[in-house]
Amino acid sequence: MATLFKLDHDELARSALELRVAMRNSKHREIPYFKEIIDQELDHLQPILDLCIAKEMEEPFPLIDYVNPRIFGDVLSFPELTKPYYELAGLLRGGMTHEEFWASEYTKERRLPRQMRENLRPSTDKLNRWGF
Repeated sequence: MATLFKLDHDELARSALELRVAMRNSKHREIPYFKEIIDQELDHLQPILDLCIAKEMEEPFPLIDYVNPRIFGDVLSFPELTKPYYELAGLLRGGMTHEEFWASEYTKERRLPRQMRENLRPSTDKLNRWGF
């Protein structure tokens, strides 16, 4: 039985855009490896952020499981990055409490969003705008 949820697409889009902008603006820090780490994480998060910004996310998604916990908990633990990241992670729970979300099939089955599950190895003529 599917767990009931309600995604707020407008808030998801705003939060995802805020995270993307914050990460792009933070690449200018003077730590040599910092730009590379942010670029890698932006590439990793790009499909999720694109789905949220396009208001096409169809089901809850465990963002905290998708991203290495050390990234936003240690390496990129600057308030201008962690605030939009954790806000987006909360919005992606789809209105469920922490307990409901962690007990749901979305977390237990470690599901990617439908668009990413269905397009794991497309032919080159079927690539969508997320590149998969």
